[in-house]
Amino acid sequence: MKVALLYPTVAALVEKMASIFPGLTVVGPVPDQMSQWDNRILKLADAAKRVDEWRELGLDVKFDQRPYSQIDFSVYDLLIESVETFYYSADWRNHCERVECPIIVKVCWINTTGDFPASYLNKVAKFPLLLEMPAHETFWRNTCFQDVTLVPEPVGDWWFERPWTGANGKALFVLAGKDIWRPADITVCGVDWWNRIEERFPGRTFHQDGAVDFKTSKQMTELYAESRVFCQLDRGEARPLAASFTEALAAGMPVVARRHPTLSYDKYIDGYQNGLCTDDFENMCEFIDLCLSDFRFAQECSLHSRKVGRASFSAQALRPIYMKAAERSRAAWR
Repeated sequence: MKVALLYPTVAALVEKMASIFPGLTVVGPVPDQMSQWDNRILKLADAAKRVDEWRELGLDVKFDQRPYSQIDFSVYDLLIESVETFYYSADWRNHCERVECPIIVKVCWINTTGDFPASYLNKVAKFPLLLEMPAHETFWRNTCFQDVTLVPEPVGDWWFERPWTGANGKALFVLAGKDIWRPADITVCGVDWWNRIEERFPGRTFHQDGAVDFKTSKQMTELYAESRVFCQLDRGEARPLAASFTEALAAGMPVVARRHPTLSYDKYIDGYQNGLCTDDFENMCEFIDLCLSDFRFAQECSLHSRKVGRASFSAQALRPIYMKAAERSRAAWR
């Protein structure tokens, strides 16, 4: 199957779709000024370097970065369209109504249709829409889209292959753009709890902010492998089932997460076997302290986290869902 992924998009989505569809071609022109705020966008200058790194990780990715006007989408068996491309390329609005092959509509973080042309929505409403955030599921099921599936982002095989060591002995918090594009209300993404954790465990915490210090996927696997315990602190309306959490489990990290009605972390956290899902800050700190002080306990949690990650988020586990969506896309196309 010849599969294309619409560009511009974030580098992480390229990696994740390439883990599902070997030989993926990324199609579309380089980002324009609309995307300057987002350092996660894969820039043309970095493409060759990233392709080499992806090849080391076992991914086969190609690029066709001609203008949309020069791209013939009909040569592909499937086009994955991330709706976020509207925010990265102004010219996509001039081509978004082209339906020249089966399409899967991908939603990463948007929970609105108000920014999209009505004509575009009419064109793609019958094609499958794959959604990654549980908190946005109700919204998208109440739109014009007739085929909405909630599916986690896949985690590439290399995340499971690197041994976890926890060697730096630190609690890890991953949140890009904390002081740039995140809400001014620091409670939404859990920054308030993270500030308290930093105070509770001075010198034993680390915040990875990709907007300030961007790391490639390979570099992130190194960071996760060396960190002792992962902290997922969002409120329900923020980033439920964030990719950083799925990657933490795949990397074999003990995890803590806040419990809220719209969050789904607790189904992946099995008591004290691999982490703790709680709305009690003190209980969370007790688990973090146990991981930081007792390496053997953290190591046992690591083994269970990796087992959960492989069963829930590996490309092998999720590929059937994407393949069934591709079949439904071909049926809608016919």
